[in-house]
Amino acid sequence: MEKLSGSVKLRCKECGGQLVRSKYGELVCSNCGLVYDKIYLPPLFEIEPLSDFSASSKVYVSPDGKPLQKNALGSIIIKTKGQFKDIKGNELNYKKFQRLHLMNSFYSKSGKMRANLNAYLALRRLCSLLKVPKNVLERACYIYFKATNLPDRLGTTYQVAASAVLIASRELKYPLTLKELSSTFADMGHKILARSIAKVAAKITYSLSIKKRIRSPEDYLTKIISTLKENKRLKYKINYILDSYEHYFNLLLRFSYIIIRKIEHNFRVGKNPYLFAVSVVYLADKLVCRKLNCSPILSQKFLAENLGSTEYTIRQHYRYLKKYLKN
Repeated sequence: MEKLSGSVKLRCKECGGQLVRSKYGELVCSNCGLVYDKIYLPPLFEIEPLSDFSASSKVYVSPDGKPLQKNALGSIIIKTKGQFKDIKGNELNYKKFQRLHLMNSFYSKSGKMRANLNAYLALRRLCSLLKVPKNVLERACYIYFKATNLPDRLGTTYQVAASAVLIASRELKYPLTLKELSSTFADMGHKILARSIAKVAAKITYSLSIKKRIRSPEDYLTKIISTLKENKRLKYKINYILDSYEHYFNLLLRFSYIIIRKIEHNFRVGKNPYLFAVSVVYLADKLVCRKLNCSPILSQKFLAENLGSTEYTIRQHYRYLKKYLKN
C-alpha cells in the first residue's frame, strides 16, 4: 500500500478511512479495504528471482498470467512505429540498439541455440528450486556447455541439463537423488524420467572423461536429519517427550555415523545409498531413545511418508542391519 500524492486526502464514504493505492493498481480504503476504482494496470511485471545466483535469469508474465519466456540476448526488443522498446515498454535508443536487434533476431531464429538457452535457464531454475549451492551450480553449467558442444547427441537438452546437475552434485558431495531431479523438472513442466537422467549422465561422464564417484549413505545423513528437523509435527512430539530438541538430533546424527562406520563395504553393495541411510536413521532412533529412556520416536510409516522411502524397504534393511551388528 502507498499513499496518494497531493495535498488532498481522499476519504472512504463508508468508514472515513484514507484511500490508498494498492500494489495491484487499485484505489482502496486503508481501513475497511473497500475497492473504489482501478488507477492503472501495468502492461507487464517481473517475478523476483528465487535466489541470488539466479538473478540473471528472470521470468516475466503478462497481466493475464501467461509467462513470457526470456529469449536470446537477455530480453525481448520490440519494434513499434520506428522505435525500439524493451519488454517493459521502455523506449530504447534506435541507433544504439539497431545492431543488437539484428543479432537478437538471428540468435532467436536458430532452433538449436534457442533450445540450448531454454534448457540452460531450466537448469538454473532447477538449482534454485532445489537450493543447490553456488559451486554446484557453476560446475553444472560448465558440464552442460561442454556436453552440448560435443559432436554426438547424448540426449535431449533438458536431459543433459538434469544430468549435469546430477554429476556436479556427486563430484562436490551435495546430496541429490534422481527422484528429486525428476520430480522438480515435472513441477517445472518437463517430463524427464529418472532412468533417462542416469543414462545420459553415464554418457556425459564417459565422453568428458569425468571421474566417477559412487554415492555412499554418509552423504545423505545430514540431509535426512535436516529434513526431519524441519517437520513441525515431529518437533512437537519430541518437545512433548524430551527436554532438549537439539540434543536428540545431535545424538541421532552421531549414532547414525557410528552405525554406518561399523558396516563393511561388502554389506552395502547393491543397496540404494539414500534408502539405506533412511534405514540407518531408523535404527539409530531406537538406540538413542534407549539411551534417553523413552519409547522410539520415528516410525517406519512416518519415515516412508516424509523421506520418500517405503515401509517394506526400511523393514528389510533394519532386519539385516540388526542381525549384522549383533554378529
